[in-house]
Amino acid sequence: MKTHIVTIATSAPGGIDSVINGYVENGLFENKTHTRITSHLGLNKWQDLYLFIAAFFKFSWLALTRRNLIVHCHMSYKGSFWRKLVFTVIAKLFHHYSIIHLHGSEFRVYFGSRSKLTKKLILWLIKHADEFVVLSQGWSDYIESISGRKARVINNYVDVCQLDLPRQSNQILFLGAFINRKGIYELLQACSELEVDFHLHLCGSGENKKVADLVSTLKLEDKITFHGWVNTEQKKALLSTCSVMILPTYNEGLPMTIIESMACGIPIITTPVGAIPEVIIEQQTGYLVEPGDVTQIREKLAYVLAKPTELNTVIKTANEVYQARFTSKVILPLWESVYATAKSN
Repeated sequence: MKTHIVTIATSAPGGIDSVINGYVENGLFENKTHTRITSHLGLNKWQDLYLFIAAFFKFSWLALTRRNLIVHCHMSYKGSFWRKLVFTVIAKLFHHYSIIHLHGSEFRVYFGSRSKLTKKLILWLIKHADEFVVLSQGWSDYIESISGRKARVINNYVDVCQLDLPRQSNQILFLGAFINRKGIYELLQACSELEVDFHLHLCGSGENKKVADLVSTLKLEDKITFHGWVNTEQKKALLSTCSVMILPTYNEGLPMTIIESMACGIPIITTPVGAIPEVIIEQQTGYLVEPGDVTQIREKLAYVLAKPTELNTVIKTANEVYQARFTSKVILPLWESVYATAKSN
């Protein structure tokens, strides 16, 4: 009998969706039965409620009628935690193997701010999922500190390479949601203070009106291109032609954008939060600024756009780290091992 994997996750554009699509495209589910259940889309609360209810009944039917499912739940925080708690309880009731795969960049903040009851439920989920997977050693240490359980570390990955296109000067790239956590407002302020010529490519969506209003206030209309959410080929082209990728985020796990940038040979400016400092080391594999520090963002952008002498070495070292840690050849065998363990139990 084929191994049957049930993936339960959001389908909203972003890191989790791209991770799952990568698993599909790179053959993780070949020779297996794979069912993907969308429990969230993030467009509006009524649609998300409908998706959750539909997912609940679809998964409950699978749990009731199939044997030995492997339930792979991709979780962040807030509503995602509550949804995955429900699905894990169902998996437990019907004796299926449950995997919680934690992506949530703000999970630590979320846990620390919850009531005693919610904390107990979070800890129950951590302790009673058959496998608990995180994206970095730092996250594993944190999970052990609050629960006593050692989480398995499996990095995200992406198979991508730089296109054979000329890299342009003074082109700044931002890939991410237009929300405060991603640092987009500080980036815009810093760009308005740059004394060098530049063009900023904003790829994403979210608080569109708020971003547009700030762009207008700062008189940056002629300096910015809004791309919306870009597809894989558009993203690859931008990563291959822009001068620098910046993500001045306040909170993260390990963003796919960082991994993609390392693969495509574009210098990276980001912040030392979450698992990022395990990968991006100042002037070795990229450049770091403190979250919210407009002055540091402006100065670091000016520095990297000036093409410092170590820039080629930094790009080369980052790509070597990518090749060693973040490709399908490295990561998919780790998931095969997890699924094999689940099947044998």
